Amino acid sequence: MARSFRYPVRDPADWAAMGRLSPLRRLALALRERRYRRRARPADGIVLTPARPERPLAADDLALVCTVRNSASYLPAFLAHYRRLGVTRFVFVDDRSDDGTAELLAGQPDVDLFTSNVTYGASAYGRVWRDALFSRYGRGRWYLNVDADEFLLFPGCETRSLRDFIADLERAGLKRGLAPMLDLYPDGPLGEAVYDPARHRHPLEVSPLIDGEGYEIAPEKFTLAVRGGPRTRLFGNRIRLTKFPVIFVDEATQENGSSIHGPLPIARNFSAVHAVLLHFKFSSVSVEEFARLAEEGEHFGGGVFYAEIAASGAFNPDLSLTYPGSLRVGSSEDLVARGFMQDLRP
Repeated sequence: MARSFRYPVRDPADWAAMGRLSPLRRLALALRERRYRRRARPADGIVLTPARPERPLAADDLALVCTVRNSASYLPAFLAHYRRLGVTRFVFVDDRSDDGTAELLAGQPDVDLFTSNVTYGASAYGRVWRDALFSRYGRGRWYLNVDADEFLLFPGCETRSLRDFIADLERAGLKRGLAPMLDLYPDGPLGEAVYDPARHRHPLEVSPLIDGEGYEIAPEKFTLAVRGGPRTRLFGNRIRLTKFPVIFVDEATQENGSSIHGPLPIARNFSAVHAVLLHFKFSSVSVEEFARLAEEGEHFGGGVFYAEIAASGAFNPDLSLTYPGSLRVGSSEDLVARGFMQDLRP
């Protein structure tokens, strides 16, 4: 039986154990990967249209690829966050936004904006789009691969750049950095956590808490999976939190047929946690947003994870997600010390 680990990690020896794959396990993963590649959704007829003439990446560019819908309120914070970390080009696919998202992005000189003739769901939940953009902008290089509500933290990110973090990964022989989504939530009722871009510069100003305990890490069929957090604690929703936001994309890299939670090649998805994604999912707009996502059915399983929560009688603007184990997000060094991520710095 595969071993599971408590998360945050208490015993540093667990970090090394997470990445161990026996020869038999590697063979099983290789066979599964062959099946996944065969089941990839055909990309024929799926078109990405640029809003302006395309510009190739320079050798020293660090590009971020993102799908987005109706995120105008916190996109300025998102752009500022990743610019500070060292992203030099943003590549967005806008999925039918009607809140000014496309207009905001079109006015940014470091943003390349695309639209598509199909929806997020019809593009295999954005996987076809992402694979196409990696090929379009060039493989054989590192990318950021995130959603618009995800804010990356890595050890020392307050003073170190993404290039420094990538150097850490390369020195460790890794081609991607595993980072779980840690759901942010307010210190009080959801309805009172109003994010105002005119007053707030980061989602942490309205949703500063995460669950500080109670997660589990376990090897699964195509990735080392992190599960837990407030969605599990309150609603029994065991969504997989694992993502790989910093990834070296080569010819073998592919999301279509697998998942953003475990891109191909599968064997690269088993390592310690080296970063975290602060996930801005709970605020004053969450009740309405979850209901909309459940109704649209454009996310995995027809939006089942959103539907389960939206259907809960407890999910309303008066709900507080806090509990005795809630933790106010501090520095990256604090997250390292608490066992949320392994530090690869020499």
